[in-house]
This record gives sequence, C-alpha cells and structure tokens, in this order.
Amino acid sequence: MSVGIAAVVVASRGARRLERSLASVAWAEERIVLDPAGRVGAEALPPGVRLSGEDPGASSGSPWLLLLHEGEVAPPALAAAIGAAVGTPPAKAAFRVPLEIVAFGATLQPRGAPVRLARRPTSLRHGTGLAAELTAAPPTGQLAVPLVARVNDSLAGAVGDLDADAAALAALLRARRVRVSLARVLLGALATAGRLGLARGAGDRWARWSAAVLGGYRVLVTYAKLWELARAEPTLASLAKMAPTTDR
Repeated sequence: MSVGIAAVVVASRGARRLERSLASVAWAEERIVLDPAGRVGAEALPPGVRLSGEDPGASSGSPWLLLLHEGEVAPPALAAAIGAAVGTPPAKAAFRVPLEIVAFGATLQPRGAPVRLARRPTSLRHGTGLAAELTAAPPTGQLAVPLVARVNDSLAGAVGDLDADAAALAALLRARRVRVSLARVLLGALATAGRLGLARGAGDRWARWSAAVLGGYRVLVTYAKLWELARAEPTLASLAKMAPTTDR
C-alpha cells in the first residue's frame, strides 16, 4: 500500500471496466469512485472503495491525488514511479502522467501529458479536448511511465463505452457550469482527433484513423449531452414549483 496516495476513478459505466481500473490501484491508501452520472450508485464496490459525488480535492484526506478515468489502468511500474516521485524531497506539487491508448491493434502515445498526480488542495479541470486533469501551480514534474487506456476491440462496444464516458463528462461539466459554444465544440473535436491522429506509436492507418474519429466524436457527444442537461434544468425547476406541497 502506498501511504499518502488517494486514487480517484471517474466512473461512467461500471462493471468490469471499473473493476480493472480499481484493481490496478489496489496499492493506494484510499480508493475513491466519482459517479457524476449516477450509474454506479447501486453497484457493489470492492472492499475499502468508497463512492463520492464531491470534487476529488474535497473528498479525500490523503495529501496526494491520482486521477484515472474508468477504463484506464496504472501498471505496476507506474506505482513505483509515483512512490519515488512523491517520496523524494523536495517533491513538486504536481506531476504530468503520459497516456498510452491501445485501440484496435494500435498502441498510441498522444503528445503532451495531463496533470494526473497532484498534491492537495486540487480539483478537476478539463482542457480543450475535454482531457480531464488536476489543477496545479507550475512548475510540474513529469513521470516516464504512462497510464494505459484500452479501447474495446468491438466497434459497437467502443461506441457504448464512449457514450457512457460522455455522459459522465457532461455531468462533471454541468456541475462546473460550463456552457456549450460552437467554438468549444469544434476546437475540442478537432484538437482531440488531431492529437490521436498524430500520436506516436505503432499500428495500421485504419486503427489510428478509428481512434482519432472516436476521440473527436466523444467530444461532440459530450457537448450534446451537456446541452441536453442545460435545457432540462429549467423544466425540472418548473415541475418542482408546480408540485403540490403537504401541510404539516
């Protein structure tokens, strides 16, 4: 067990994808599942894992947070790298962790690395392509070992996972009162597809193209779901006002 590290997994679909992510960080002092879309609440979690609807920076007592998305796993070498990084003073306040994507037989390493390991206080933020990361004040360090995200080998399965991920992201964005704009949608989709299309790694053109298209499509679906959530709020507020009250 790594003392001082809370591994926070943003859940979207649950079941085996979530189980794999949680199992890969069994060494962490705390394991927390964020369930922004409310799809995992009734699901049994492994012993010692707790469910939280709060911002990860406020839901943990550990000094360091490691952020994962459901479907991402931390290989054993990453656990060792994290232990060395936070245990060697003077440690930086945050570290970028590269991401390796295994999709349709290709192994891609997008350029740039999000901040996924940070000292508290910290909170979630999303870049142009909706890549989730933690807030951090510069300068930041960078780990050499990546988190690994495995895309479903079935195209239909990959689209199903994508839809669930988009629902979770949309709920997170709505909680932060992010608004939908044409510029955000187009720039986000193009940036994500471009990063995957130009990523380092091995694989045929079809695999790389499929990963790029799915990445851009994920951004479009996320903003579509965010728009739906925003439209639904006035209706729900009106229904709440119309609901009969009971005199006590």
